Amino acid sequence: MKKVVIILSIVVLSIIFSFYGCGIADQANSDSSTTPSSGATTHIVEMTGDYEFVPSSLTIKQGDSVKWILVEKEHEVASGTVIETKDGREGVPDGLWNSDTLRIAKESFTYTFNSTGTFPYYCDSHVDLGMIGTITVE
Repeated sequence: MKKVVIILSIVVLSIIFSFYGCGIADQANSDSSTTPSSGATTHIVEMTGDYEFVPSSLTIKQGDSVKWILVEKEHEVASGTVIETKDGREGVPDGLWNSDTLRIAKESFTYTFNSTGTFPYYCDSHVDLGMIGTITVE
């Protein structure tokens, strides 16, 4: 009888700890930058051959995603500010996201905004041509 109680106790504790572990994993991923929450909206921004983001300024809700879609040319989308230097404009990444280079039409990059604020971004290859944008999250 003692052996059965010990085995049942181990099984129950194993189940409890496995659920506890899942809860920790969910909390760690709850601020994920790529998984939109239910009821969230995905907004589209096109990266054009005219070296612009369309629209270049967008206001969204917390938990919404933005999907940048390549229309023409090769572009990237990186979060950060743009500064003026003696040689022209330069992007200063803040590390929130960077799509790397999108080369094929309709290729895309999506980022989910889980905090409020203003998020400037730019195309690193074409920042000097004014290819910059801003996402405002309310």
